[in-house]
Amino acid sequence: MKRIAFLFLFLVLTPLVFVFFIKRVPPATLGVKQGMWGSGIVLDDFPTGFHLGISGYHKWYFMPAKTHFLHFTASRATGHSDIDDWNRPLSIRTTDGNTISVELSIPYRIMPGSAHRIVQDGLQISYRERVKSKVLGVLRAELPQLTSEDWQDTDMRLKRAQMTLPVLNTQLSEFYCEAESLLIRRFSFSPEYEKKLQEKQFLSQKANLDVALTRQAEEEKETTILEREIQAAEMEKTEQWEKLIQEAKSENEKSIAIILAKAEIYSAETRGEGNAERLISEATGKLAIEKAEALRKELRTAALDSEGGRILLALEAAKNLKLPNVTLDSTDPAVPMILDLDKLVQLLVGSEN
Repeated sequence: MKRIAFLFLFLVLTPLVFVFFIKRVPPATLGVKQGMWGSGIVLDDFPTGFHLGISGYHKWYFMPAKTHFLHFTASRATGHSDIDDWNRPLSIRTTDGNTISVELSIPYRIMPGSAHRIVQDGLQISYRERVKSKVLGVLRAELPQLTSEDWQDTDMRLKRAQMTLPVLNTQLSEFYCEAESLLIRRFSFSPEYEKKLQEKQFLSQKANLDVALTRQAEEEKETTILEREIQAAEMEKTEQWEKLIQEAKSENEKSIAIILAKAEIYSAETRGEGNAERLISEATGKLAIEKAEALRKELRTAALDSEGGRILLALEAAKNLKLPNVTLDSTDPAVPMILDLDKLVQLLVGSEN
């Protein structure tokens, strides 16, 4: 039971504590707390989150922590934003007496730790208008220091914007604000001056074009001269190389002719020596063949002169002897018997004596 009662008290008292003792500072917002019973403004800025704030005793002021934008332009973004302040372009007279319409934007913000000072000085509602008034005063004092020619020079415009920013922040510090930058978006002169300016720019561009054409003609002239010099040098070099090539070619042909002549002489000498060696070899071979043939005949004669050779000759003679018919008279006592081979041979071929 006690636990239920404790839980009930916790659930009931917690929302009451948040309602009566806690204050929520929204995102992108700075909270400023003031004591209602003589304590005054608390000298501190409270960031986004939950902070102690007793209901009925503390009063809260909320200041934007986001960057503000002060625009001076003829164009305007669609939609509504509490951080943008749109105004007509500035009309400024230059030092040389021309009127110029300038469109620019200035982002600024409350200086860190200074939101409570704005509330302390009672500027929480009017500080933005006072900032715009200071900005207009500074711009009307600083931007007219440029001449019409200076406005046409990007570097001069940027330099003047950079020099104006410190002066602007010095003035805005009175309201505890600081500018982050000064952006010149565009500018334009009066229609009459714009027409004169266009004519001047046309003449200037024409003069530049004439100068460029003159330089082009000079460069073309120099280029033509240089091309001719290069062509002459190329022809000279070509002739020199042709001469060197012809000389080298003649030397090579001469060397080739000498080599060919030497080759012919060497070939003729080699062929002559070869032919001589061939004839000598052929004669030597022929002599050797004749000697071998004579030796063969001599050996054959010697072989045939032997008993075996005579027998061989007899056999060859008998082989070559062609007697169609031989008639022997068996009654003749001089005719040997057929069985007596020695006498029969002697009868037919004769004796060795």
